[in-house]
Amino acid sequence: EWPLRPGRGAGNSMTGMENYTKKEVVKNFAVLDQDVVKCSQHGKLHGYVHFSKKQLKEKQTVTISGIGKAVNKAVSTAELLKKELDLHQTNAIHFVTITEIWTPKDNQNLQNIEVERKVPAISIKLDIEEPANKGPGYQPPELTSPPDKPIPRQKKFKKFTSKPKKKKVPTATLR
Repeated sequence: EWPLRPGRGAGNSMTGMENYTKKEVVKNFAVLDQDVVKCSQHGKLHGYVHFSKKQLKEKQTVTISGIGKAVNKAVSTAELLKKELDLHQTNAIHFVTITEIWTPKDNQNLQNIEVERKVPAISIKLDIEEPANKGPGYQPPELTSPPDKPIPRQKKFKKFTSKPKKKKVPTATLR
């Protein structure tokens, strides 16, 4: 039997993944436009927000995408942009198939292993103008009007309400 994932061997060193090396990874998904902000797990959030703002100024629309562990970063980027600007949002959630090819080390009498994984992905399209095609996943901008009166701030809590006691100064006595 062949284990299908690294680190999940059957205990026998002859059939474990320690005898294999990852040769290539093939991601099966449509190639996106060059104007898409592709979020990764390790990228900085403020960098994605800054680049997205530039795209919105130039083209009035931006698409933010994330695959796997980067989905939450793509959503956070979109939410930060929506907080600052009134934007129309269209979401598309799908799965991406990733195929890993593992080859045996030291030309042993082992076969290549192909492992397929389905990973979640998201594409969030943000528009300044209302899109003509409102399909599933469309969210209109939140209508937030400024409050009529400013919200009063709570007064700071004072720890001591009475006058502080005077400190006693020790006096030196000679004997």
